[in-house]
Amino acid sequence: MKYTASVDRTITIITIGLTALFVGIIAFEFLTFSDDAKIGAFVSTAILVVTYGFAYVYRPMSYTLTDQDLIIHRPVSDVTYPRETLESVQRIPKETLKFTIRTFGVGGLWGYYGQFYNSVYGKMTWYLTRRDQLVLIKTTNKKTILLSPDEIDSFLKELQSAQPALG
Repeated sequence: MKYTASVDRTITIITIGLTALFVGIIAFEFLTFSDDAKIGAFVSTAILVVTYGFAYVYRPMSYTLTDQDLIIHRPVSDVTYPRETLESVQRIPKETLKFTIRTFGVGGLWGYYGQFYNSVYGKMTWYLTRRDQLVLIKTTNKKTILLSPDEIDSFLKELQSAQPALG
């Protein structure tokens, strides 16, 4: 079954704000740089566009549970975890993520995803679109994954029903 992953208000505000900032920087540079300095404007524009593009194409959009796999859908490539490698699953409160450090990832532009670290859960891979409905999954190869499906109760029930050992 496919589960939607809608974005929260913070992501919307950050994405709109950064989009406006990036456009403003690009416009300012092209309007104010002399012809001799335009190469700088082209370089910074390329950096901003690539950053924005990567954030957009690697953002989580939805999740699918099949009999064999957990699939995280992204515009550029899906991420698949075989269900037999899922060791435990639990709903966690937002408060347990206080003092989490982003080690390599995105913290608000189109989502919260990438590598994070927290003293409670250790290294984690996030595929979040919101921070108020959190599902923590541990795998048999010691990975910790964090998801945020809209229908969290249905997602947990389906994930646990196929594998009663999960819990």
